[in-house]
Amino acid sequence: MLNPHTLSNEPIIMSLTKRLWISFTLVVTIGIAMSVVIQTSGKQAGISSQNLVSVALPKLDQIKQLRASITEHERLLYEYYASTIRENLWPKIKRTESNLSQQLMTINTSFAGHVMTLPTLYAEIKTLQNDIDVNLVSASTNWDKAREDLAKLTAVGKQAETILVELNHKVEQEAAEQASNTQKQIQNIVEIVFIYTFVIILIALLMGYITQVNIRKTAKRKALAKFPERNPNPVISLNWHGDILFANPASHKLLATIEKDSENLTLLLPNDFLPRLHKWQKDYETLVHFEEVIGQHNLLFSLSLLRDLDTCHLYIEDVTERKEAQHQLEYQAFHDIHTGLANRRKFEADLSHVIEHQIHCSILLLSIDRFKFITSSQGYHIGDLIIRHLGVRLLEMREQFNCHVKIFRLEGSTFSIIVYHNDTGEVNYVAKAIQGAMDEALFVNQHSYHLNFSMGFCHYPQDGNTTQELISNAHAALIHARLIGDTIEAYSAQLHEAEQSWLPIERGMREALDLQQYTMFYQAKVDGQSGKIAGAEALIRWFKDDGTMVSPATFIPVAEQTGLIIQIGHWVLEQGFRQAKAFNQNGQNIQVAINISARQFQYRHFLEQLKALIEETGVNPQHIELEITESLIMENAKQSIAIMKKIKAMGFALAIDDFGTGYSSLSYLKQFPIDSLKIDQAFVKNLASDEDDKSIVAAIIDLAQHLNLKTIAEGVETHEQWAILKEMNCDYIQGYYFSKPNRPECLLENLNQPVI
Repeated sequence: MLNPHTLSNEPIIMSLTKRLWISFTLVVTIGIAMSVVIQTSGKQAGISSQNLVSVALPKLDQIKQLRASITEHERLLYEYYASTIRENLWPKIKRTESNLSQQLMTINTSFAGHVMTLPTLYAEIKTLQNDIDVNLVSASTNWDKAREDLAKLTAVGKQAETILVELNHKVEQEAAEQASNTQKQIQNIVEIVFIYTFVIILIALLMGYITQVNIRKTAKRKALAKFPERNPNPVISLNWHGDILFANPASHKLLATIEKDSENLTLLLPNDFLPRLHKWQKDYETLVHFEEVIGQHNLLFSLSLLRDLDTCHLYIEDVTERKEAQHQLEYQAFHDIHTGLANRRKFEADLSHVIEHQIHCSILLLSIDRFKFITSSQGYHIGDLIIRHLGVRLLEMREQFNCHVKIFRLEGSTFSIIVYHNDTGEVNYVAKAIQGAMDEALFVNQHSYHLNFSMGFCHYPQDGNTTQELISNAHAALIHARLIGDTIEAYSAQLHEAEQSWLPIERGMREALDLQQYTMFYQAKVDGQSGKIAGAEALIRWFKDDGTMVSPATFIPVAEQTGLIIQIGHWVLEQGFRQAKAFNQNGQNIQVAINISARQFQYRHFLEQLKALIEETGVNPQHIELEITESLIMENAKQSIAIMKKIKAMGFALAIDDFGTGYSSLSYLKQFPIDSLKIDQAFVKNLASDEDDKSIVAAIIDLAQHLNLKTIAEGVETHEQWAILKEMNCDYIQGYYFSKPNRPECLLENLNQPVI
């Protein structure tokens, strides 16, 4: 059998060798060509340099010598004229003449006879020299003629000088051209060498890259050749007829787990594999995926049909563990961990299925009353155990129902049941059966727990056509049942009306803050005996842009629920502080009372807000009385007392609002750092006709006097009520009988005068 490694590597080796030979030949060829070019350029540079040294430079030297000789000859003749001493100068003149003759012949030879003017000038110089000598040695020297001959000699010398300068310039130009040519030849040689070096480096890099790529390809092919053998998953090669040609070790390992001690690899294939293979071949399939259960194993098959090779490669993956994990994850995703019941996700999915197939049913939500008290006292572990036991009891009860039901645990202590029926009355039967079953205690960790349930339900399709709508409606019924406790409530449209009305109110309140639609009214608090104004309670009012007023009873509860009460309450405090400061600056001794909401009192930055507002407005805290409801204080009495003491330390007065309607104890009352009690109007309303109310009010006033507290009766609307309170020595009175809430300027009109 042919070695797969050899088959896969030979073409690569041949290709790489061929590329190397081509690169080598290319480098040698380029090298030879560049050597010829460099040699030619070198010869040309040598010739240019030789011409420069052997021709141009000697010519320049000859011209220089000739110019010097002409100048020297002319000087000697002038000196001869001046001194007329022939014996000393004439030999020198003759030697100079001889030098001129020799130099002229040399130049004439060097310039190849292109200086014919110079011999003529030389003849003139010689003639003038002889004429000057004859004239000067004669007995009667003609000095005018001598000077004329010297002038001619100078003129001839200038002509010769001009010719020699031109020759010198011409030779210098030729020398410069030869030097430039030499420089160009050298530069060409340098550039050729650089280009050759660059090409060599480029070819080397290219060959290095090609070699590296081929090495990587060789490594990959070797790895691919070993892939079937080392693949951890079974790989089987079959011929076009389905006969097994090759199977890797992983195939035998899988076979051993399915059929121990068997070598029959066909056991790894489905029973109908061959017919299906023939069908795939006829359908010209190239890649097929399918899943089968072989023995106890879930196997995923990938079949590659190689028509050009008449072979098939079958890749098998054992996905048994993955399937089990997937099933486990699906179970966990749709079931509650504590009870094993289906969870909220499954509930919504089943409800969607009900709606999709239009199956009549009812949705019942049930919640354990006061479950948070169990977890807070017994711990979350006991709470989880109670939920688990309750889930078991609900499942046991399912068998008793005449209709089909599905039970779910949604969250916390809330369960849901889908009741499938043809009669909507079935859900009442199921709910009452559960309610009755809860009369029997649950035993958890040797303790018994008697549980009460609040339940709410709605019907499909009567009460909704979407999953969220049905859940929302059933939840609305459950919330209404919780308000009562241990009861069953059916959904009705009225349950949502109050909640839905909150949405536009919330939007309006947010806009009112931006549009400054809120304003402050003040209701007088008068002296219980004289009826003169002693203080005022700050009351917020909301007037829309069209002038209509929204009642505080409408928007204050919404503000509490949405958290807007923090922003609104801060605004009320700021306005009340500024008004109290204004009263004080005008010399009006009016203490402003401001209500503090529960949400505001519990706000973590409430004390910091008070300090900041004192600094910002400059108000004296003694001119402010903060009113806190009795029920608010008793939610966490110790914490409330601590906060109240800090408020008191700032200088504020404190009052308990609506006293008598909460559940404060006398032991706590004496610990409260308060200044006054406000008697709730519920006790004042029937004060004239109800002896019990009269006794209660009298007791509150008497209690306050013994605790050194002031009393304020609110809701006083008649003279008779005031008279009774006056007789009881109530300190302050507040109500419509004296003053309705109004703007501060209206309040000041009756300052220091009885309001009635």
